[in-house]
Amino acid sequence: MNRKAQAGLSGAFINIMIAVIIGVGIAIPVVIQTIANSSITGITATILGYIPLLMGVVLLVAVAVLVR
Repeated sequence: MNRKAQAGLSGAFINIMIAVIIGVGIAIPVVIQTIANSSITGITATILGYIPLLMGVVLLVAVAVLVR
C-alpha cells in the first residue's frame, strides 16, 4: 500500500471513530431521553423507539465498511 492510501485509510478510521464516540456518547442518549420525555404513545412511540437502534446499526455498518 502506498503512503497516500495509508493516510486516507487512517484518516477515514479516525473520522469513523470520532463519529462512533459522538454517536454512542452523545446522540443516542439524547435521542433516548427526548423520546422518554415526550408524550407520544402507541405505534408512534414504538417506531420512535427504534431510532436509537438504527443509529447504532448505522455506526456499526460504517465501522464494518472501513475494516473490510
